[in-house]
Amino acid sequence: MLLEIIFRLPYTKRQSLIDAGLGTPKTVSNYLSELEAAGFLTSKKVGNEKLYLNTALMKILENSSLG
Repeated sequence: MLLEIIFRLPYTKRQSLIDAGLGTPKTVSNYLSELEAAGFLTSKKVGNEKLYLNTALMKILENSSLG
């Protein structure tokens, strides 16, 4: 389930993981922090919220040709 959420969009929010039932806010924050520390995600503060960007997926999408 975690992988589905991370690869559904090129970014995810903590609340998306909480809504999916993957844990408490603290647990979900730990998951995202570990994924960021391992280089899978990059966090970016947008307003009051922190988004976690899947930079590898973003690169794939940017380099794909749909034509």
